[in-house]
Amino acid sequence: MRQLYFAIRYILIFLKELTIANYQVAKLVLAPKLKIRPGFVAIPMDADTDFEVTCLANSITLTPGTITVHLPAERHVIVIHALDVADDPQAVRDSVKNTLEANILKFTRVGGEK
Repeated sequence: MRQLYFAIRYILIFLKELTIANYQVAKLVLAPKLKIRPGFVAIPMDADTDFEVTCLANSITLTPGTITVHLPAERHVIVIHALDVADDPQAVRDSVKNTLEANILKFTRVGGEK
């Protein structure tokens, strides 16, 4: 029952993030001057299983403005491309870790521990 709660919670959090990302990308694209600073960001992962890694990679790719581009064989890092990294790649890392990955781990692991 607890995992079902966290799965539904993750879906709602992902939908919120999806809505925010859609708005941000639309705002960037429709601006008179294109002020994007794209970049690649390597994000350390706590996700271990195929299911956890796949959920994270797909969640990143489904979010407008980001795409998963590389997953090394040892799978401790995921490399993404973001449309607007700006001057703070750590903010992108924190967003993925705290919003997406942490909530995936809560419904895929008993108790949500890392």
